[in-house]
Amino acid sequence: MLSASGVEYRFIRLKKRAVSVNEVVKYAEDEVKEYEICKTVLLRGASGRLYAVMLLGMRKVDLAKVAQIVKEKVSLASLSELEKLGLEPGAICPLTIDVELLVDEEVFTRQKVNFSSGDPHYGLEVSPKDLEKLVEFRRARLSSP
Repeated sequence: MLSASGVEYRFIRLKKRAVSVNEVVKYAEDEVKEYEICKTVLLRGASGRLYAVMLLGMRKVDLAKVAQIVKEKVSLASLSELEKLGLEPGAICPLTIDVELLVDEEVFTRQKVNFSSGDPHYGLEVSPKDLEKLVEFRRARLSSP
């Protein structure tokens, strides 16, 4: 997928399973910059529809901002909803998740970003400008400090 799209990338191998930003920095075999780490959070709309939000790891999803974009109230998805999709916390890949993806504007302020590959022991690093070559998404201000 990455090579076929002509996107430069780097695999980030983790010595141990990492769920938080601090764990990614601690367990990465190569240098990883804290401010480039992203997370993908799964949300459930009042309609039952699921959404994924990709944002910088040290920021919080602003549920009210997301609700304005998707035109319905949203809340964090439950662990059982993640499991039904074959997902686990800390290992949600924004490129392969089969729900609507929203990407926070702050992601595009970085030269590079890294995020889960879907395997809790590997991350991926790409330029944020290459995300549109890899996956469809809506871009908006969706986070708060």
